[in-house]
Amino acid sequence: MPVMDLIKVNRNKCVKCGLCVADCPACILDMGENGPECNVDRGCMSCGHCVAICPTGAMDNKYTPREEMTPVPPSIISEQQAYDFLRSRRSVRLFKPQPPKQEDVLKLLDICRYAPTAGNSQSMYFTVISNPDTLAAIRRTTADWMAEEVEKETVNKRYFKAVLHTFHEKKVDIIGRNAPMLIFVSTRRLNVTGVSNSEQCLAYAELFAPAIGLGTTIAGFIQACGIAGYKPLLDLVGIPPKQKLVGCMMVGYPRVKYKLMPERQHLKCEFRE
Repeated sequence: MPVMDLIKVNRNKCVKCGLCVADCPACILDMGENGPECNVDRGCMSCGHCVAICPTGAMDNKYTPREEMTPVPPSIISEQQAYDFLRSRRSVRLFKPQPPKQEDVLKLLDICRYAPTAGNSQSMYFTVISNPDTLAAIRRTTADWMAEEVEKETVNKRYFKAVLHTFHEKKVDIIGRNAPMLIFVSTRRLNVTGVSNSEQCLAYAELFAPAIGLGTTIAGFIQACGIAGYKPLLDLVGIPPKQKLVGCMMVGYPRVKYKLMPERQHLKCEFRE
């Protein structure tokens, strides 16, 4: 018996093309005699593909209602413009001292909602910190973790020693880059794809940031400390026990502008039979 409360199909519009069935990532739709049917609504990923792909507007889904969707705009940039846009993104490490306005941060994080996540889980939680004392404590705590890693003679010993020398002896903030704001990403502890989901979300944020006058870069050392589960850092950030830290990004208003797009290593690619 089809579970018809998940999807609604306008039989007068449906042409039984089968696109919704073929494109359903959860494979819970079948083509019945009168059109698409759903027999297992608990498997729906709420991706909205079945509604978005319908060429006649016949399909609707209770988790992703058609009325809440926005038409895809026509392409407004050329291939070269898209290429140059992606190439021009820079990791900003020189920031103005004032933290970004809350309205700008909300714009930045709102776009993260549309980043792809495994199984369309969308289970990303963001913690924004701009208090100077807390930021300083986070940098010091990360340095403490790196020092412990050096003492344990982990594979990062030599690298971390050099970083700590710069941080402590040269008094250069190589850990937090004096960023006026850090955005932490956390997710449920059982989410095995949390780190990759966070990377996708932060990539969206980094690409969008210049459009609203912000500069960003991944806070690699702090992020690694958090992913390692270093409790002093998790306590500072306030990560709940049922969550784990999976990402960290520096945010601020850039103090510099880049006028050139540096080259990268040559493409390494093989096509195999």
